[in-house]
Order: sequence, then C-alpha cells, then structure tokens
Amino acid sequence: MSYVKISQAAKLLGVNSRTLMRWDEKGKFPAHKEALSKMRFYDKLDITNHALWFSLRRKHRLHLKKLDAIRKEIDKYISTQPLSFGTTPRFHKYEDMKKAFDDLKNWRKEHQLILKQYSELPPRFKAKVDP
Repeated sequence: MSYVKISQAAKLLGVNSRTLMRWDEKGKFPAHKEALSKMRFYDKLDITNHALWFSLRRKHRLHLKKLDAIRKEIDKYISTQPLSFGTTPRFHKYEDMKKAFDDLKNWRKEHQLILKQYSELPPRFKAKVDP
C-alpha cells in the first residue's frame, strides 16, 4: 500500500487540508497517523477513487441543474390554452420546439454517460463522505 501526505490528498480531492482534518476528527474519512509525529497519511488508492467520485458527483450536480431550464423551455410548448370564441390559437415555431426537445434528448444522453461512469467505479468502492 502506498500513502500520500494530507496536502497531496487534499490537492487530489480538491478540498482544503483543514477539511480532511475535520473529516478525520469526525471519523468520516480516517487517516493513518504516524505514532511519533502524528502526521496524517492516506491510502493513495482510496484517495484516487474518491477524487474520481468527487469529480463525478460535481459534474452530475451541475448537469442536474441544467434540467430545470430545459423543462421550463419545453413546458412552453406542452401547455394547452383554452380557446374562447373569437380567439385565434397560438402556434409555435417548429425550430424553437425542435431545439427545446433536442436539448432534452442531449441532456438524457449525457446523463446516461454520467451514470455509466458511476458504474465504472471500483466494484467494492464505498464513499466515505459526500463532497
């Protein structure tokens, strides 16, 4: 097993070293401590797996935020308006509708890719903390 120092681990995970210390104190992400110097070390494989998972979670969260805007755009074309006598129906441009539904289709494709990346994490990987 190879180990990395806390500063290297923090850099790989994209968090502050104080955050790692806090997680260690709370028992969320325990470190291996040297007996005399009390320096914290982390398993390199564990840090690498968590770094991959952290970046994937961040990407997934940003991707999910895009969905609200896409749904809002599509809702413009789905909603029905009751017609009363003497009013003309409102029609939408085909290009605008196509763009909105293509955006949703592309969003779904990208979402499937993200889910596939989750499945490519190591088989017994269990996240210790949620970024």
